[in-house]
Amino acid sequence: MKLQACDIILFRNDKNDPVSRFSRWAIGPYSHVAMYLGKFYELFCKLFGADPALCRADQTFTIPLVYESRGRGVMIASLLPQAGVPVAVMRPVLPPIKVGQEWESPESQLIKVAFEIAADEKSLYDYSCIVYSCVPRVLKEKFPWLPLPVKYHRDIFMICSEAVAEVFWRNEVEVVPKDVVPLPGDFALSPFLQYVGEGKLMEDINV
Repeated sequence: MKLQACDIILFRNDKNDPVSRFSRWAIGPYSHVAMYLGKFYELFCKLFGADPALCRADQTFTIPLVYESRGRGVMIASLLPQAGVPVAVMRPVLPPIKVGQEWESPESQLIKVAFEIAADEKSLYDYSCIVYSCVPRVLKEKFPWLPLPVKYHRDIFMICSEAVAEVFWRNEVEVVPKDVVPLPGDFALSPFLQYVGEGKLMEDINV
């Protein structure tokens, strides 16, 4: 299986330590979500019109990139450190997206918005979201009888699932519901994403 631009990568939590087991009980089998952007040279050629053959000759340009939010915030990062990690892959099934008076391919528009968000220095990781939105949602789903309000509102700070959802939301695609904090597993149920397969990155799944 080969990754394509804008594939949604769901990182499986298969570990057996107590924290990982608790996490699976709380939010399901997926602990992180990211969006694959493509190899550096593919993006560089699209953005700057460079010669693909020249770019491929330089190893730096062959690095596979992902859009994600981790400890420091929303970023464009290399996928190479995740080699061997078990994941599931979901692929967007979208019509062309209207931008102004023009229609653009969904892939190019999603990537464009991903770069805009990652370039914003205010797009930091939202630790408070975990406490005030994620935990109440999980508790309410596990114990519906709890008199616990579940509140959520979007802002410029984002956990991993918010960052990926935001790319779609800004393109008027409700890939996951907007009225509740998204969790990685929500993307596996999205009507706008098609299940492609699963395996280990760089082993069963190539870039």
